[in-house]
Amino acid sequence: MYRAIEDNLTDLISTADKIRRKFKGEKVKLCSIINAKSGMCDQDCAFCGQSSYHKTKTPKYPMLDTEAIVKSAMDAERNGAAEFSIVTSGKGINSREEIGKIKRSIKRIKKETSLECCASLGVLNKDFLKELKDAGLDRYHHNLETSQSFFPQICTTRPYRENVDTIIAAKEAGLITCCGGIFGMGESQKQRIELAMTLKELDPDSIPINFLNPVKNTKLENMSLLKPLEALKIIATFRIIFPTKDIIICGGREITLQSLQPMMLLAGANGMIIGDYLTTKGRNVQDDLDMIKDLGLHNE
Repeated sequence: MYRAIEDNLTDLISTADKIRRKFKGEKVKLCSIINAKSGMCDQDCAFCGQSSYHKTKTPKYPMLDTEAIVKSAMDAERNGAAEFSIVTSGKGINSREEIGKIKRSIKRIKKETSLECCASLGVLNKDFLKELKDAGLDRYHHNLETSQSFFPQICTTRPYRENVDTIIAAKEAGLITCCGGIFGMGESQKQRIELAMTLKELDPDSIPINFLNPVKNTKLENMSLLKPLEALKIIATFRIIFPTKDIIICGGREITLQSLQPMMLLAGANGMIIGDYLTTKGRNVQDDLDMIKDLGLHNE
């Protein structure tokens, strides 16, 4: 499959664009996130600057208060975002105090904005996810990160199955689901397709595509960036495999795609994160809005 893709990249991108236009029209979904709890993570994910296994300069702070989270959501809405996600470091959330802050934040975001509210809080069970849904949560995000066969090269502190089970639990709790991965961590082309097939079985509503942005003093600090055309090939391939799903381009797009960033929306993507990411800076929001307009598209 990938050999055919390699030889016909222009045709692949054209096909992906036609599929995107058929199922997603001219709308681009804009999402924004807040790093509501940073650093001090007990997981050893090779790419992550928040892992306590890595001596990085990533900020470390406990759960933000509700006011800070809600303010960030309001700023995101003013910038054109349709969705806002509360993201925390660590394998999961156990503290009732933290749970209380998250639930209060969700309730206020739903009351004071028109945003779709999302959360990315790690590995959670169905009961906790149902509790968040009852508070007003619309969507739950949890990445698989990579394929099952490559995952032991990326993380050894939790089994792959826990990631899969979290998405299953979120669906059972009645939440919209968002699940994808990170590309450019050393995985093979075959393993990228393996990840896609696992996602096909899980059937999430949105698939976020991240590209590795190597962080100094992490295990992957010396990993070479994907070439821009290789990144576009991944986006187009996922659009063809997932014709009706939201394909959201997230972390690493600026440093990986460089001057070809507008092409991500012509290669099948119909959404992106705007503003900053968890521990790295994003692009100026107005530049993204101008890019969308220049392509003859518009944000939701």
